[in-house]
Amino acid sequence: MQGMGSLRLGSRAVMYTAETLPKGKNRVMGTIQIMTGFLHIGFGIVLTTLTNVYTSVFVIGEIPFLGGVSFIISGCLSIGAEKSPTECAVKGSQTMNVISAIFALLGIVAFIVDLNLNGLYRSSFNYYSYLVLLAGNGISIVLLIFTILEFCIAVATANFWCRATRLSSNEAMLIVPSATRVDLAVPPAELPQPPSYSELAAPEV
Repeated sequence: MQGMGSLRLGSRAVMYTAETLPKGKNRVMGTIQIMTGFLHIGFGIVLTTLTNVYTSVFVIGEIPFLGGVSFIISGCLSIGAEKSPTECAVKGSQTMNVISAIFALLGIVAFIVDLNLNGLYRSSFNYYSYLVLLAGNGISIVLLIFTILEFCIAVATANFWCRATRLSSNEAMLIVPSATRVDLAVPPAELPQPPSYSELAAPEV
């Protein structure tokens, strides 16, 4: 059947159709995860330098570094699993995306707490402390947006691979479109042979 194929994960085959997942979607989501991971590490280093004024539960819990590394690994595995959907790659991507979703959820909670702790201006702050507070809140808001995005991507990717590895083979999943299968059992139709030159050249009696 055209447009159909199967992905074999060990002893398990999963049917897929071309309408389920556009080709390259995992690659795009994996790239966003890698970018989000580097943003977490970079801005986490900046927030670490502001902890003398800016109180950050996000930094205290080492979430920017642990979560950032987790996001990068998840993105790399998602891209690799799309290129070579082996059982090891698919399960590795699924596991890391679950871990990334947990770190992202912890990061969302930490950012909300940070914004509540540092959202009010204190009379004891000088101008420098006020600028640091504004910078810290700005970085937290940017990272909060990317963390929510990472959480959605990690959950969606983990859910996709979970469906792909489910025991029931009636789930329609796309990994790689297969080529059209030709049924060799059907004999080709015989075409009438054209008359030979001798038959055409023979005179009529």
